[in-house]
Parts: sequence; structure tokens; C-alpha cells
Amino acid sequence: MSCVFEFGPFRLCPTTRVLQQHDGDVALGSRAFDILVALVESNGNVLTRRELMAIAWPGLVVEESNVRVQVANLRKVLGCGRDGARYIASIAGRGYCFAAPVQRTATADEPPAANARGAVQPQKPLPHLPAPLERALGREESVEELSRLLPVHRLITVAGAAGAGKTTLAVLVAHAAESFGDSIHFIDLSIVTSEDRVLEAVATAIGYMPSGPVELAGLIDVLSTRRTLLVLDNCEHLIGAVADLCVHTLEHTGTVHFLNTSREALRLADEHVYLLRPLGSPPGTGRLTAEQALAWPAVQLFVDRAREGGALEPLSDEDAPTVAAICRRLDGNPLAIGLVASRVGAYGIQGVSDLLASQFALLWQGRRDAIPRHQSVEALIAWSHDLLPQRDRIVLYRLSVFAGAFPLESAIHVIADDNVGGLQAGEAICDLVDKSLIVASSIDGETHVRLLETTRAYAVAKLATTGDAGEVASRHARYYAEQLREYSLHGSVNRTGGERPRSPDIGNVRVAMDWCFAARHDVNLGVEMSRHAASLFLEHSLLNECKRCCERALAAMPEHLRSTDVEMSLLESLAVTCYIMGDYDGEMTAIVEKGLATSIALDDVRATFRFLAGLHLAMMSNGRFPESLLVSERYASLAAARGGPREAIVAAWMSGSSNHYTGRQLEADESFARGTRLVAEHGVRQLVYFEMKEQVIAIASMARVKWVRGFPLQALEVARRIVDDSRRHPDSLYISVVLCFPIFLQNKLDNLAELLIQELAAVANEYKMGTRLPMGHYLKGHLLLHRGRPDEAAMHLRQCLEMLRPPKLTVIRSDALQAFAESLRQLGDGAGALDAINEAIGLAEQTGGVVNLADMLRAKAEVMRIVPGTRQTQIEQVLSQAMACAKSQGALEWEMSVALAMAEGKAAQGRRKEAKGMLESVYSRFTEGFDTGVRKATAKALEGL
Repeated sequence: MSCVFEFGPFRLCPTTRVLQQHDGDVALGSRAFDILVALVESNGNVLTRRELMAIAWPGLVVEESNVRVQVANLRKVLGCGRDGARYIASIAGRGYCFAAPVQRTATADEPPAANARGAVQPQKPLPHLPAPLERALGREESVEELSRLLPVHRLITVAGAAGAGKTTLAVLVAHAAESFGDSIHFIDLSIVTSEDRVLEAVATAIGYMPSGPVELAGLIDVLSTRRTLLVLDNCEHLIGAVADLCVHTLEHTGTVHFLNTSREALRLADEHVYLLRPLGSPPGTGRLTAEQALAWPAVQLFVDRAREGGALEPLSDEDAPTVAAICRRLDGNPLAIGLVASRVGAYGIQGVSDLLASQFALLWQGRRDAIPRHQSVEALIAWSHDLLPQRDRIVLYRLSVFAGAFPLESAIHVIADDNVGGLQAGEAICDLVDKSLIVASSIDGETHVRLLETTRAYAVAKLATTGDAGEVASRHARYYAEQLREYSLHGSVNRTGGERPRSPDIGNVRVAMDWCFAARHDVNLGVEMSRHAASLFLEHSLLNECKRCCERALAAMPEHLRSTDVEMSLLESLAVTCYIMGDYDGEMTAIVEKGLATSIALDDVRATFRFLAGLHLAMMSNGRFPESLLVSERYASLAAARGGPREAIVAAWMSGSSNHYTGRQLEADESFARGTRLVAEHGVRQLVYFEMKEQVIAIASMARVKWVRGFPLQALEVARRIVDDSRRHPDSLYISVVLCFPIFLQNKLDNLAELLIQELAAVANEYKMGTRLPMGHYLKGHLLLHRGRPDEAAMHLRQCLEMLRPPKLTVIRSDALQAFAESLRQLGDGAGALDAINEAIGLAEQTGGVVNLADMLRAKAEVMRIVPGTRQTQIEQVLSQAMACAKSQGALEWEMSVALAMAEGKAAQGRRKEAKGMLESVYSRFTEGFDTGVRKATAKALEGL
């Protein structure tokens, strides 16, 4: 038994983890969802913050502020305070409770009046009705609603698309209509070919056989003798005659009710239209297990029909998202789902999904005992198509160039021409909506229309036979090219002060660009569209798509567009995409260098600044630190000559970061201080992508400089600020967390560090896809080593090192090698630890990324202590090198750790006074953070001396 909760405009389904508002899914994080379910299920009782922490963060110790943040997000999503709405109340000193009335609906495997598969069971067999379908999944609510409406409304029309299950529903409702006794008659009008035969069909069904032709008056006399329900099935091709029958019968009798099915309404005054919606399909968001997918009727139907078609394997978690996508693509249409699923036994789920992309699926044959129009998807649609006038057919064909839902205004603009004017096109679209061939909806107050996927495939095939396909596709492409131009000009930054243009529909932008490049229909237009679309894809975090878009356009670019601002724009978007995805090595560097050369040739100094920043980031990420310093100097020189305050600030950031990683901490500190002064004086705004990343890296590096120089509390303050600020973008969050992670550990905030690891794991897969797995192991390894679990730490660090190969992120690799060496040292593997730390030192010296060199040398000395045959003089020599390196860098943190290691050796030799004096000379230079990291260890050592 499970429950569904309804409150206000919301419907909460804990089993499927879905929150809906007005039948639309509401995006909600997993922890916020868990807290909402707990509050709703508490029946108004107060839940303490600790109870909510245990529910949302099981097994973890988190700060209470996390609960407040999640509750604040929930209140925002639910609209608390809007129009007086109040859902979550704060109880001072206690916690939170759910304050709104909640309606709880129990759902069971066997609902009342239904068998185990959800089919309504008749009380007794009715001679004039077909047998009800045994498994009418997902239609229980519709049966109940129509059963309540039937006694109230004498004329009900169940309207819906072809294959939606209108007949099945009508039969189920008729069997459940006990008040009509056995005076219920089913008339299948699909076999009636002309309107003048409708009366004859009804007369035959009720057993009225006059000596001459059937007259309406005589038929009405017979019907008026008792309470009767007439089920007129498939009325769409006989609308006029059916409407005439209903009007006169209702007017001259008080006991006859009609339950009709049709692909369009009769449009009569007394008619109640019941729109039959598609079967519910899982939304295309988040991960989906087989159990979650099977909670949706469309998936249940798919699995049932697949099993009947010979598929033996149960639905797996791996296949569940594919099946859900198929059901969505088929618009939850029961007949189409059944026809496609019946082929799973032969082709497999993935094979069926692949074939569905072609028009071949239209021709798949269904059950041979089904009526002809239900034996294939093509026949199903052809039944409605053949009833259309020529104008509506042309409009239907032309609409097939669109993808998904699209504004009515866009549709008319593209399909109208000299033969079908704009007014005619609009009228035809309305007629197609009435006939359930296309779906209309309101999005942000604007009317959108959409072809069902199967109808679109059918119309595409028809359009290809008319000779208009190329011209319509060209108009569609030109229309969306203009939308992209307008959005590129005014969308990202509204320069006019007016209303920001609507973002062009990405689905139709894709279709338009594909047509341009296919068979080289219009490559010039395709390249131009790609230039603007790349920015749109980046704005919507469609990284893989942006990469493919840029690469295709650059490969197909005509010669006259090369070395122009068009090529330069595509190169910049591609370089940005590579960086976001973590693809730092050769490809990104080559792209940035080509864009830089183009910008210099065009004398586009603003673009030159952007590409220099990108080149600097590429050098840093690929472990080419001395070269990154040269790039920063080149940027600073250009900024002084042709830049302004913004460029001077970015130059200071770049210089500070490069100096930090090359071990020049004093110079880095000076650069960051200069940048901070400039920001305070001039402010900083309108940064583009690479400049924003320079800012993130600079602030995180500023925190690291303060840490290395012996100011852990100042470092922590800056680290917290940059991580909080970076949450606005997953890419920046990745950078800031990785760079600031040691600062959190040194300040004993390992619980916060663990939460940050979990936060990064929830970031979309596209972000840092080239480094996300090794970075996950890197962070977990450091955390576990900090917590005194060297065996688990070594496992994660080993996996990080296997994945993270040079030249990518060499500072991270050398740091991981040092941590790996320390974990092996603690496990007693001196030889393995020595190999690892020597590799780390060699990598740092090779790349110039010597920011941790002093600490690495200190770590090497610690490892050498457990390596058999090592002389004390050798250890002291390495420690002396470490101390000299720390002093030359101005790295007080490393000086202290090296002094601690040296003091340990002196004390072991009985030179305790000398050891104590050395420690005191370094320790006395600290001004803060005495309860953190190496300072606390030093204080303890001094007490022992």
C-alpha cells in the first residue's frame, strides 16, 4: 500500500519521487524532496531539525544551517507567502511542521472494482456490449470520472487522438453503468461508410426492424420507451449525421443518453467533451530505476505487450530509461506503445528504440485479429488523414518540419505561402487540433502546438511526396536563423532596456541546422546558425551538443568564412566547452592558439584578451606553469597598452595564480593584493567565460597563498567565500572545491569536506567529464587519509593516479602522489611510498609546479625513515633542501612542517634543547590558527621537549 498526497495545487507521489503542480512536474533536489515527504507524512506534528537532518543526510553529521537552506528552497518552490499560501511553519525552538491541509489517497495493487491488472470487472455480462479489455492500464480514474458524469450529462463525447483508447474506455464505462440495466447498446460506426446509414446501424443495434426505411421519428419512438444508453463508437467520419441524431433524440426524449467516441467533438450545445489524455509516462529528468518506471501506466503497458510479443527478460534498471523515453516519444499512446513493444522480443529494447527513429516503425504490423485501422500505426493515422480536406493535409505535412512544441505564430510564419495564406494556415491548424491530430497547449501565455511523434513521422513521409519538402525546410531554417540572430544580439544582455527576447526553441534549432548541413543544403546558413547556437547550447549547459555543433561547423566551413569573426566565435565556444568538460590537453590548447592567431590578424583586441585568458588556463591545467607565467606577462603588457581597469584586474589575477603554482608566494600575494585594490577602486563586471574562471582560480589561489604563508583562518574565510559564490555554476564549484579542499581539512572541517564531495557528485555528468572520476577519488583519498584510514585512502588515490595521466592537472597528480606515498608509509610500505614521492617531486620539478615542493621533500624524509639502510645524514640532507625551498618561497606553513620533522630527528639524537629552540623560532612567527594543522602538532611537540 502506498499513498499520494494532495495539498493546494500540488500532488506528491513519494513512491515515484515526483512532485506535480497542475499536472506539471516540479524540479526538486533529492534532500528537499525527502524533507517535504517527511513533513507531509507527519500529519501536522513538529519535526525537529535533528530529525530532518537524519532523514535527509542519513549517517552524516551536518550543520543545522543545511536544514534551513533546504526548507527555504522548499518554501520558494511551493510559493509560501504567495496569495496567502502557507505550507511549512517554523515552530520556535522546536523545528518545522506542515501547516496546509493534506488529502491522502491510498493506492493498492488491487483497487476496488478492479482486477490485479487494473481492469474494471462488470457486475454481469451485457449482451449488447463487447467484452471489456482485461488490462486497461492507467484508465481507472477516467472510468470513475465518466461513471459520475454519465447520469448528469446525457451527451458525452470521449475525444482523443487515434489509438488513445477511446473505445476501450467507453466499453469499460458502459459495463459499469448499472442504472441502465441491460438497455445499453454499442454501435461501431467505423464500419458505416456513409451518413445515410447511421440510423440503420443504430436501429439494428437496438433490434428495431421497420417494414420500410428507418426513419428518425420511428427510431426515437422506440428509444423513448425505456432508459437507454447508446455508445456510438468512432463518430469522426460521420460527424454531421451523428450530431443530427443526438440533437433530435435529446430534444424528443428524456431517457436516452449518448456516450460517443470520436477524434473530434460534435460541437453541440448540450455536449460534454471528455478529453482522453495519454497514458502517464515518466518525466525525462534524473535517474530512473525499473521499479520507479513501472509505477507509470505507459511503462506497465509497454512491458505487458513486450512480454506478450515474446520478450522474456524483466525490465532492468539499465533499460528503464530507454523504455521511458520510448513511451514519451510515442506520447503515451496505448496503441502505438503496444505495436512498438510487440517487437521487443525480436529486436530488443535498444533495437526497438533505434528503429523507432526511422519511419519503418510506422509499418509494423500489430495483431491480425484487430480491426484494419488498428493493425499498424500508419493505418491508424491514415484513417484520420483520409478524412481531411486538401488544405488541412498540406498544412499537416508542412508542420512536420517542426520538432516538439512550437508557437502557433512560428508555425504560420513557416508554412504559409502563396497557396496557403496565413489566415488559412491558422484555420487549418485549429481544425487539426479539433481532430486530435495535433495538440495545443499554453506555454508562458503563448499558444503552442505539437504533432504527436507518430503523426509527425507519417506527415514527413507524405511531405516528401509533394515536392515542397526542400522549400518548407528552408523557410523553417531561415526563420530559426533569424531568431538566433535576434537572441544573440539582445538575449544574453538586454541592451535596449526592453523585454528580453524569448530563447529560440532548441529542438527546432537542431532540426534546422541538421537540414542545412545534410546534403549541404545551405552550409553558409548552417555555419552562421552554429555560431549563434553554440552560445545558446552553453547557456543551457548542453555541452556535448555544443562541442558537436562547433566541430561540425568548423569542418564544413566554406573558405570565404575562414579566418573571420565567424570562425573565431566558433573556436572560442569550442574552447570554452572543452574547458568546462575537463578536456584540457592538446585539443583545447590548439583551438585557443588558433583563435588567438585569428583575433590578432583581425586586430580584435577584445577577442585577443579572451583567448589569452583561455591560453593561460590551458597552460595551467596542462602543467605548463612557467609558460603560463609568460602568458600572464603577455596579457599584462597588452592590458597596459590597449586595455582598461577590467584587463588590469584580470592581469593581476593571472599573475597571482601563475606565481603561486611556480612557488613565488610573495609575488603571488602582491599580485592578488593589487587585483583586490583595483576591484575596490573600479569594480568588476561583464566578464566573459575565461575571465570568470581566472577570477575563480585567483580567489581560490589567494586562499591557498594565505594558507601556505601561515594564515589558516584568513585562508578559510576566503575559501568559504569562493566555494559559496561558485555554487552558481557547477564548473566553478569543481575548481574551487578541488583547490580549497586542503584548507578545509587543515581547519578540521572534514564533515564540510565530505558534504562538498557529495555536492560535486550530484553535478551533471557533462561538467568536467574528463576529470570528474579521478577528482572524486582524489578528494575521497585525502579525506580518508585525514581521518586516519590509510588503507581506504590508498585505494582511492591509486584509482585517481591510474585515471589522471600527464599532462592533465599535473599539480593535482603530484599532490595525489604525495598523499599516496603518505598512506603507503602509514601502511609500512616504505619502498612503494618512496617510489611515489620521488615521482611526485620529479613531476613538480619537470613542470615547474613547485608550490608543494618543500612539503614533498619533507614527506620524502618521513618515508626514508622507514626504508631499511637509510642513513640519518641522508634524511637530514633532504630536510635541509626542504627548509631552503620553504624559506625561498616565503611558505611559513612548509617551514613549520619541515622544522617539526627536523626536530623529531634531533630529539631522537638527544639534542632536545636544539630541537626546541628551532621549533620556537618558527612557531613564534605565527599569528593565528594555533588550534589547526601543523601548529597544533608543533605545540604538542614543544610540550614534550
